[in-house]
Amino acid sequence: MPMFINADVETRLSSMEQALKDVLHWQKVIAHAAVGKTTSIAKAKIQEGYSFQQENWKEPISSHSLAVKPPTELKSNHSSLKKDLQSTVVTVQEIPAESDPVLTKPVPDGLSDRILDIIEKYGQHLPSAAAGDENARGWIGRSLFSAIVSKQVQQGKAIRMILPAFPWKSINQVDKVLGPLPDFGEELSLARLNQLCEDIREVYTPGGEVMVATDGLVFNGKMLKQPFEEMLGTNSYIDIVGITDDDTWNYSQVLMEMARNMACNNIRMLRVMDILGYTDEAVEMTKETYLQFVEKSREVLLSEYGRSEEEVRQMMSDDPDTLTTYRGFIRFLETDLRYSPVAKAATSGQQFRKIVKKVAMGMMIRAESFTKLLQSRCTDYVRLSIHPSTGLQKLSVPLIVQQSGGFPRTPWHSVVALGVNGSYTTLHVKDLRDTHSLVYRDNRPYYYREKSDLWDVDGDSIAFEPRYPNKLLVYPREDSSAGTALAVEQIQRLQELAKVFKGSVEVSGFSNYP
Repeated sequence: MPMFINADVETRLSSMEQALKDVLHWQKVIAHAAVGKTTSIAKAKIQEGYSFQQENWKEPISSHSLAVKPPTELKSNHSSLKKDLQSTVVTVQEIPAESDPVLTKPVPDGLSDRILDIIEKYGQHLPSAAAGDENARGWIGRSLFSAIVSKQVQQGKAIRMILPAFPWKSINQVDKVLGPLPDFGEELSLARLNQLCEDIREVYTPGGEVMVATDGLVFNGKMLKQPFEEMLGTNSYIDIVGITDDDTWNYSQVLMEMARNMACNNIRMLRVMDILGYTDEAVEMTKETYLQFVEKSREVLLSEYGRSEEEVRQMMSDDPDTLTTYRGFIRFLETDLRYSPVAKAATSGQQFRKIVKKVAMGMMIRAESFTKLLQSRCTDYVRLSIHPSTGLQKLSVPLIVQQSGGFPRTPWHSVVALGVNGSYTTLHVKDLRDTHSLVYRDNRPYYYREKSDLWDVDGDSIAFEPRYPNKLLVYPREDSSAGTALAVEQIQRLQELAKVFKGSVEVSGFSNYP
């Protein structure tokens, strides 16, 4: 409700001239307060019946706007006094919530398009007949987000993007991934998302902000036991992917610690309980709080936003992108579940494939429920996706650009292979053991490196550290002696490596090179 100066003109005409002087004085005080030159005017009182409603001034004065308006009613025959009053009576109105500010500024010509050009540059899409050309690879859903970008530019805010991603590491740590925690794949992915925001900053000062809507708990928990009773002869509930809530928490915590260490300041994390409003995203969450709301979040997600299997099957029939996602789930589950209790209980390959499809459908139901939640609660974001799509309703973003140009596996379902030429490829561990060497960082397996004589320069005293996007740092290991010098043969091999490495090779810390 507006807060205003009460003036009973009819009964106070005799003292109005003096009151007018007071109004002029306090108008200056209020104006200073409104622009932040004073912290409070709660004690200000204007003489002769002019007073502020103090109880309404508990918020900082900077959250209010000042406007000079004529009084709505003024029954005075004193025309000169009336004229003065019309120019001095002050109305103070509350500014609406931050999401809908009154004050906006015009968008410079073409700025929104330039921002969308930058965002689109990070995308990669499947051909779509809907684009009018089956070979077209442009972002055909771009127009859906034009108004969102323009509104945020008008408000002077960072361009907000949301990406459901980074759930946990695959349960198959035998021949798919290196372990339960983030590694070089996540490092490259975070760096690319952060660079997207920095590229936006080149043309628009507030830059961009990526909200990682981590969806790990969405796919945890138990599926209904039917039809597993029929397939496996058990009446127990089957976990969807076999990842514990503790593992999901640990993965997300290490991921955000990695982002902080890399100064990826444009990336924030949203968990399901944040989106549902059970927690305050501005307050750092503890593991106890997370575990407290996990099951409730899953229940509400399915009860209020859940899709039925019939709905999801209809969506797959109507939407090629939904069908592509389902098929992708089947592909990765065939390897994810290979060593799971489900696989051990299956009596044949055919039965295992039937179970995989049923689990994939369970994941689709959860995934589409999560999508529905985001559509309901996070409406003013540019929607990004890690799944290949036509780009009709979102921007599909490869997290790790491949030398082949194909859409990559996600880092939580693969491991990064570094080529001697500096290229990155996302593959499964079982496909790299014979051709690549495992590299450790902080005593954890971190990535694979292509075997080559050129790497043999390292010995026990030299470290190689690849950095996004395609930089290679070469420096003495921490445990090497001070003043480490390179042998002539080592220098020659480094020079040869620099010739084939498609990026910069930066050597530092040695007494005789560069």
